[in-house]
Amino acid sequence: MRFLYIILALWRFSLFGYQSPEMSDTNQVKSDSLYRVESVMVVGNEETKEFVILREMSLQPGEHITEELVAYDQNRIYSLGLFNRVVIHVVPASEEKANLIVEVSERWYIFPFPIFGIRDRDWKKVYFGGGLLHSNFRGRNEKLYATIILGYDPSFAVSYRNPFLVNDGSYQFDTRFAYDKIRNRSISAQAGGENFNEQHISFMVSFGRRFGINHAVWVTAGGEMVKVSSYQPGRTISSDGKDIYPFGAVSYTYDTRDLFEYPTMGSFFRIGARKYGLPGNDIDIVRYATDFRHYRPLISSLVLTGRLFTDWAAAGRTPSYNRVYLGYTERIRGHFKDVREGENLFGISTELHYPLFTPVYYTVDYLPPEFRILKFGVIAALFADAGTVWFRGEPLALNTFTKGYGAGIHLLLPYSIVLRVDYAWNEVRRGEFIIDLGTSF
Repeated sequence: MRFLYIILALWRFSLFGYQSPEMSDTNQVKSDSLYRVESVMVVGNEETKEFVILREMSLQPGEHITEELVAYDQNRIYSLGLFNRVVIHVVPASEEKANLIVEVSERWYIFPFPIFGIRDRDWKKVYFGGGLLHSNFRGRNEKLYATIILGYDPSFAVSYRNPFLVNDGSYQFDTRFAYDKIRNRSISAQAGGENFNEQHISFMVSFGRRFGINHAVWVTAGGEMVKVSSYQPGRTISSDGKDIYPFGAVSYTYDTRDLFEYPTMGSFFRIGARKYGLPGNDIDIVRYATDFRHYRPLISSLVLTGRLFTDWAAAGRTPSYNRVYLGYTERIRGHFKDVREGENLFGISTELHYPLFTPVYYTVDYLPPEFRILKFGVIAALFADAGTVWFRGEPLALNTFTKGYGAGIHLLLPYSIVLRVDYAWNEVRRGEFIIDLGTSF
């Protein structure tokens, strides 16, 4: 229990603690500059529309220019995932005003690509396949792709996302059709028999409204069919082993993170509700989810981070495919491979980051322009995690929490790839090595 209190204290300090960040020396002006923005010009964007880039900037004509805001806007534009490098130059135009020149180096946007990865962050669950991707369709940051995946949990999907239904980026659209064959994850559903497969066929359409650069609201509607290879009570709601239902969702997102692939400052908050089935029907489930993350710069390039996340079920019965888990997508380091199952989930984490090798860019002249600029960095991290799952009717108690802590090295690689090598201990000091892709949160 004392360990959980330590996590809570560190997480609280990441939100409200002392801040004295050191700014990187990448701009020509200081934070007390008297310059204001005269104009903004974008160069290097051969394919990308200019309004896609300007939509992410907090520095607009008339705004006061600071070193912090220049660095922040560079990271926000880079986080679009369209560029290998982004540099904002400040060019004085008078004693009070300056022009901003946003220089970008575009990535390769359209190509067939191989697929290789792991499911549920488990290296024993390897999948592979191929796909066709256009990550910047029409130069408007539209995503259009199709994938075929074999191996563990084979699937087929086609998807299209348009963040610019109108040129100011205030309205967004997303649609997806998918077929998935999923190996059952539920421990209780497998009890007393062999494991089984689930077939999922789903279609969804989402519309979003973006307010400024930090706020967004989404509304989603769709339908899904879930069929199990071997029926037993609890695997589906319907007695024939096939559930067919509509679903709808609403969500709100607040996001001020500077760099999505590995944030160093800002906050992320998402709250949403998802309805499966219709009221009064056999399938009548509601899920409420929250996810709150904060990244606070400290002294000497240290960054303290914190995350709190929940997922709660309400209304009717939940079949095995609608339950939540620790040990798959969400994991507690120190119990990385231990699977716990329930209808509700609560988790909390904190990390302390320190750059051993500050991210830098290398230019390889003999490569094509889209691959010529490569980014590398090395971060040392300390972390602590805690979380629990439970079924409705069971109490939420501190003694049910799974806990772990440890340290690791995180490699920041080109094309926004993050490779993490961690070592973690659990409550009884049993240790484990963890190799994982992407940030922990």
